[in-house]
Amino acid sequence: MDRIEGIHPHKMITYLIISVSCLLYAFISFFFIKYLAFEYQGELTFELPKFFTVSIIILTISGLFTSRLIKAYKNDEITMLRKQLSFLLISGLLFFISQSIAWIELLRNDPALENAKITSYLVIFTGTHLTFVFGGMIMTAMLFYKYMLIENDPVKTLIVVTNPSEKVKLEIYTTFWHFNLLSWMLIFLMLLFIF
Repeated sequence: MDRIEGIHPHKMITYLIISVSCLLYAFISFFFIKYLAFEYQGELTFELPKFFTVSIIILTISGLFTSRLIKAYKNDEITMLRKQLSFLLISGLLFFISQSIAWIELLRNDPALENAKITSYLVIFTGTHLTFVFGGMIMTAMLFYKYMLIENDPVKTLIVVTNPSEKVKLEIYTTFWHFNLLSWMLIFLMLLFIF
């Protein structure tokens, strides 16, 4: 009980959002698999777009940048922190582009999308995940802008690196970004296994 009480309230909210999101993904996955196993009558000729794989590579690389944020903060390297955040912004943009290309490829080539229910499930999976990534991108942009403004000011830098709530913000951010990476991997693996 003491451990739970010791968790920062913002972290607790983040963990709650992630837990609810995991439950949402689990329910959607259950109903999707149930539909394919018991209700879908046609033959599945679905092929995952190659750009879904590209999306995983992009998010995995972004995870490397995310893991360096806390270390840069602890070492008072605000410029390094800002650079890592700029790489994350670029990664997020590339992820959005790769998802868009994947959907264009999907809509052009795949007869399985003639079934409205399969299309709906795919839109729910990818759309929900894109919403989370978009939220992460907003957080990234806000942090990037903040650190860009203070990186050449030693006094403001000192205030930020000695503020414990600043570290909490970065920990929340990295947790949320890693959740985005893990959830997309699980969605992709499920689709790969099913189709």
